[in-house]
Amino acid sequence: MTEATPVISVIMPAFNEEAYVAELIGRLGRVLDDPGIAGYEVIVVDDGSTDGTASVVEGLGAPHVRLLRQPRNAGKGAAVQAGIAVARGMFVLVQDADLEYFPEDIPALLAATEGRGDVAVYGARLLDADGRPLGGVVPRHPGQAWGPALANRVLSAWLALLFQRWIDDLLTGYKLYPREMFSRFTARTSGFETDHEMTAWLIRHGYRIVEVPVRYRPRSKAEGKKIRARDGVIAVRTIWAGRWRNAIDAPMPGGAG
Repeated sequence: MTEATPVISVIMPAFNEEAYVAELIGRLGRVLDDPGIAGYEVIVVDDGSTDGTASVVEGLGAPHVRLLRQPRNAGKGAAVQAGIAVARGMFVLVQDADLEYFPEDIPALLAATEGRGDVAVYGARLLDADGRPLGGVVPRHPGQAWGPALANRVLSAWLALLFQRWIDDLLTGYKLYPREMFSRFTARTSGFETDHEMTAWLIRHGYRIVEVPVRYRPRSKAEGKKIRARDGVIAVRTIWAGRWRNAIDAPMPGGAG
């Protein structure tokens, strides 16, 4: 892997995140400049921000960082898709700009792929340091509200019912995807639900989804958290649609899928 073909592309959708984006870019640089990581790029997608998000990014002049500007706020899914369209890495990580997730966990996500292009890695907040699920009927990360914790459990059960595949932390915002999948996957959504559309697609096409424990600092609505209860209803519909969506894609390399 060379700098011309980085091992990882970090896609950072950002809407009015001027308070956090500089710190996050700095932390990403400190983690990904490690000699053990064979090249990286950070693609910040300014999703029609009305604050100084784009100006902050430009002012940093950080190497390996590219800025894309969306002409209007089109939603997280659309911002992620815009970043993926220009990404060059073997793997793509979606990194929200709000500092809820720790860039220092990226090496563990990359290690879990074992360099394979048919593996996606989900950073699970509901696993302990040894990779064991947290206890309780509704596992909850410390500091996380009960509503999101319950929604997570319900959606995991819904996915298991439809796909016979259990994922402990379906609502994690830290997901590492093989870029190869995007040559065949076409999103039909543009909001937070695009994550679930991709999960359904991965399962239906025979990719492995591995979960590894990650750290998490929940952000409150007052701090700018944007996901709402209605997004849970949309997620249920999206997973259902993903189960029955007609396959129009080419077979996976090696015959899987």
